[in-house]
Amino acid sequence: MLPTTRARHAMLAETVSGGSGGMADWDVVVVGAGAAGMVGALRAAAGGARVALLERDAAAPSNLALSGGLFSAAGSRWQHEAGVEDGPDRFAADITDKTGGAVPQPLLRTVTQGARDAAHFLADSAGLPIHLSQTARFPGHSAPRLHATPAESGAELAALLRAAVRRAPRIAWLEGCDAVALRSGACGVAGVEVSDGGAARRVLPAAWVLLAGGGFGGNAARKARHLPGASGALHVGAASNDGRGMDWLDQLGAALRCMDSYQGQPHVCRDGDGTHRLGAALPALGAVMVNQQGLRFAAEDMGPSELTAHVLAQPGGAVEIWDAAAQDTALRQGPFRAATEAGLVWGGGGLATLAARFGLPPDALADTLRDAAACARGEQTDQHGRTHWGTPLQAPFFAAAITGGLAHTQGGAVVDAGARVLRADGSAIPGLLAAGGAACGVSGTGAAGYVPGNGLAQAFALGLAAGATAAG
Repeated sequence: MLPTTRARHAMLAETVSGGSGGMADWDVVVVGAGAAGMVGALRAAAGGARVALLERDAAAPSNLALSGGLFSAAGSRWQHEAGVEDGPDRFAADITDKTGGAVPQPLLRTVTQGARDAAHFLADSAGLPIHLSQTARFPGHSAPRLHATPAESGAELAALLRAAVRRAPRIAWLEGCDAVALRSGACGVAGVEVSDGGAARRVLPAAWVLLAGGGFGGNAARKARHLPGASGALHVGAASNDGRGMDWLDQLGAALRCMDSYQGQPHVCRDGDGTHRLGAALPALGAVMVNQQGLRFAAEDMGPSELTAHVLAQPGGAVEIWDAAAQDTALRQGPFRAATEAGLVWGGGGLATLAARFGLPPDALADTLRDAAACARGEQTDQHGRTHWGTPLQAPFFAAAITGGLAHTQGGAVVDAGARVLRADGSAIPGLLAAGGAACGVSGTGAAGYVPGNGLAQAFALGLAAGATAAG
């Protein structure tokens, strides 16, 4: 039988110093205040647990804040209100189809069922204003199941979650507190060793530790080892994704899976400081991509993560082109608005002006856009295999110079339905939980299995499960 939080406290009494009456100071210490960490902290606190939430640098954006803020959930009340028929089984079937069945079945069930529960928890317990986003349909989803807060922005979603965390009296938000090691004892993981920026270190004893970091996208050595095909891509995720959680998991003998899986981002603006993205909605709204010869090079309606490799393969980068109707619709989403406000979107001109602005051969570009329009009208078959076009593009055109990036990794610890970290033999490592970038995702292997919204679905579902486990 797995120990409850109360039993974990009793076992820790003889192995951990500090606390009242020999008890651990905290029911759970959460390492990382991103999507998984904040949901885990909120759920644990809602169950009566005492929570320490560690944030290395509160001023630096997390993967959540840098994301589009869209998360998948199937069978939610917002879908029901919109007349959308969906549920966990259909969600699981979509993931299985996209990943070729590479996602472990227990994890698949936990995420596809838990994402819906997490969406309701965010609304009912954390007070977030959730809605069903229908801005665009994305490859990999057979039904509209992307949810968001009003601005459809990761920055907004992160801010709303932070506000909810700060309202929770049982959560201590420890800013500037850097987790540098896990403390282990005879009964398993017993706390976290932290630094406040100086040489001195201290231990935060806990009955449970939840690893909720953002993966290893910022760790060059691990990327070269696990993601050789994407190791040279621009990392557009949080700088804190240094992979130290993976090192700890390795040391403890945790089973790691799908370590070559990642979310590629094919809509990163080449101009500016490299932090702006156009978001994944543009292809569904009819946008096309061309190389420096003014030629299309891939089916833009494939999954955005797998499209990244095609963008990266274009010498000199690529240009994404759309029209006024797509511009108006895409402005509903936060990352696209931010890129437009930063002056990274050119727009409002005809073909000749567009070609001159980006240095593209005008005749080749004219042929490309004419062929694309014919495909969109069903008059010819696309040589690249694109089947979803939206309406044919027409002037005035909008465009941006783009490249490919690595948003975040999707591999990590194998966990059970309660987000407990498992060893290769299936036994749980006592006291250790994982969610978000520290846990195996639902994207299978490589880049092709990632579907927009599924990264946050895993983070929220496993965060919710971890919080329930920590609350006992």
